[in-house]
Amino acid sequence: MTDPELLAAFQEEFAAGCAALATAPDLTAARRQVAQLLAMAEALEMAPLRDALAALEGEEALEALRQAAPVLAALASGDAPAADTTARVLIVDDSATIRRLLREILATDPFFTVVGEAMDGSAGLAELARLRPDLTLLDLEMPVLDGMGFLAEWALTGPGEVVVVSSAAHPGSPAALEALRRGARAAVAKPSGALSPDLAARSGEAILRAARAALER
Repeated sequence: MTDPELLAAFQEEFAAGCAALATAPDLTAARRQVAQLLAMAEALEMAPLRDALAALEGEEALEALRQAAPVLAALASGDAPAADTTARVLIVDDSATIRRLLREILATDPFFTVVGEAMDGSAGLAELARLRPDLTLLDLEMPVLDGMGFLAEWALTGPGEVVVVSSAAHPGSPAALEALRRGARAAVAKPSGALSPDLAARSGEAILRAARAALER
């Protein structure tokens, strides 16, 4: 357990760092501040803070980093919700449109927080190791390394659960059955092809239901 005096000193210094992040003049300064805050969280083994800051390391929008500052400060002070009230989600899909739609779907349920994205299975495995999400939403048909290849590696060392969201994974299809055999908790089909703009409206409920079920203990 962290010494109370050490914790109080940490919270004061961390709050000052968050204030500096909120007013960072440029992206370079903001990223430097995130790195300093991450080092502080790692030094005191503050896992929720460490994970939240690690998810910000690749952020390229200055305003997004500034806006994260009060959330980080609240988490450090204990005013934020407990870490286990939300599930951290990684999205792995080669379509930017689908990744955006999946973010929109998950944003309708406060239980889920998207912490990272990847555009192919190889990059997805790297993000999986870095972020250690509770849940990965996985496409099957991707370049470099497809979803089946991702599942083969994830089954050996990967954290969390996987739900496949793919136009190739219709219920009962060979692809869906193979994904389940490899350890995926569920396979949900994209309704009208990989770039369908109606995915959020037509499959949102099914995706959320499968994601929730995958994380049930």
